[in-house]
This record gives sequence, C-alpha cells and structure tokens, in this order.
Amino acid sequence: MQYFPIFVDTQQLNVLVVGGGEVATRKIELLLKSAANVTVVSPELSAEIQGFVNIGRVEHINGLYHESMLDNRQLVFVATANNELNAQISAQAKARNVFANVVDSQALCHFITPSIIDRSPMVFAISSEGAAPVLVRYWRERLESIIPLALGKVASFSGSKRQIVKDSFNDGNQRRRFWERFFSSGDSDDVSKLSGLFKRLLNKEQQIDGVDGELYLIQTTSDAQMLSLAALRHMQQSDIALVDENIDDQVIELIRRDANISKLNQSDKLSQIERLLKDNQRVCILSNKPLAQWQGVYQQFSADFTVRQFHSALSIGE
Repeated sequence: MQYFPIFVDTQQLNVLVVGGGEVATRKIELLLKSAANVTVVSPELSAEIQGFVNIGRVEHINGLYHESMLDNRQLVFVATANNELNAQISAQAKARNVFANVVDSQALCHFITPSIIDRSPMVFAISSEGAAPVLVRYWRERLESIIPLALGKVASFSGSKRQIVKDSFNDGNQRRRFWERFFSSGDSDDVSKLSGLFKRLLNKEQQIDGVDGELYLIQTTSDAQMLSLAALRHMQQSDIALVDENIDDQVIELIRRDANISKLNQSDKLSQIERLLKDNQRVCILSNKPLAQWQGVYQQFSADFTVRQFHSALSIGE
C-alpha cells in the first residue's frame, strides 16, 4: 500500500487552490462539502468559483501565485496548465511540509484524492493508487447503487445513542453485539423505525445476563476468494482468531481489524479454546484441514456453546 488512507478533520484546515478554471472548480466544489477554509489564487475565475467568492464561501486572491501564499496552509491543490509552475509549487510545498496535490500529475503529488461516496457522516473512499481510474469509477457506480441513501441518517442516529448504550452495558462485547444486532435488523434500513427498534432491542438485550462465547470452525483454502459469505461474516464478528498452520496471509487479512490474532496451540488447543469461550469471546479457528478432523472439537464444545462450521467453496463435497 503506497498511499495510506486517512480522514482529516477539516474544521481547522486551510487549503490553497492555485488556478481558477474547470479543474479547480471541481476541487473547490468537493472541498466545500467539508468545513475547510478555502482560498483560491488566480487572475481569472470560472463562473462557479466566482459565485462561491461572492457569497463568502471562498476567499479570492486576484493575481498570480507566490510562495508566501503557502504560509499557514496544510494542503494545496494545483490546477494550472503550466507544468513548470506546477513542479515549482510542488517542490516549495514539500520544503514547507505542506501536502500538495497536482492535478493530472501523480509524480508531483504528495497525496491523491480518492473517489468518494458521500453518505455523511458515512463516507466511503475508493482508490486504485492511480493505477486504474476507470476501474475505480466502475466500482463507485456499483457501490452507489448498493449503499442506501439513508445510511447517513442511520449513522447519525446511532451516534446520538452511543452514550446510552455505553451506560447500559458495562462490557465492550455486549455493546458491540447490541450494535451488530441493531444494524443487521431489517428495520434499521427504515429511518422511521429506528427509534422503536432501538428501544425494543435495548430492553431485550438488558434482560440478557452477559454474553456467551461462540466458536466458528472455518475450513479455508489458499484462495481467499473461495471463502463463503457466511464464513467472512463470522470472521468479521470474531473477537479472537486462532490461526492453524500454513494459512494464507490474504485469508488472515479478512479477519476483523481489531480482533486478536494468535497461533492455534497444537499441543493444547482444547484448553486454549475452552478458556476463551468461558471468557465469553467469539472465537474463529482458521484451518486448512477438513472439518471432519475438527469433529472432536465440535463435540467437546457444542453442548455448552454455539459452534458453527463453514466450508470454503472449493472444499464443498470433499
């Protein structure tokens, strides 16, 4: 990964845009969706940028760029047709520790902007690191059709209820499982039903004494694409992942980011698993071995805990 994706707080962000044409217009329109302070420097402005200046959304420096204009800036977008000037601004910005984006010249960029799907406060960013822009556009179009338009309202609602959930459940696992059940409910897609769903589910979950450990036995292959959707979903729900020998790194990458990942203790795996389950953890075991070889583990724990088994697509029928 050459470019590290981050989301920057724009409330104290001062941005300089060099250029006033069509390309600069697109950058400024995007920036104005945030809280950034935007200044544009150019002797001529597009009608759209001029409109932003007229209503006070954008500050205008009517003239030519000078290095001193980088003072107190954190970002600079360079959108001119002068290649020599573009390279000069990039170098000057680098010397001042100002991040520069030079449109259509990735070699001069200190950062690149992804394709964005905006469901604020849910924001999805997609990038191919400049390698395949048409592929990025293709996937953005697909995701736009899949991601609900009301998702931002769902996110805002859950944000307003976080403290209530935190006060209701002392255990982090309980809080996480509450939200997983909330978001997986069919009613969570309907904004008008969010309040009712929240109250019903909170009342129900508060009556449950803690959470129980769960065990997911997942037979993998060397091809991460062959994992079933059910296996992937449970890998993402796991608190702990125990990894057997010779598991492909691409498979391990699909485990939930904040899950604890450990090697499976080959000499004492039953005790290792039992300890985690009794600690109310959701444990996923990744193994290349056929599930038939895990029947002893299944029988050991299925009476007292929820145990689920998942084949990879290639192993079905084996």
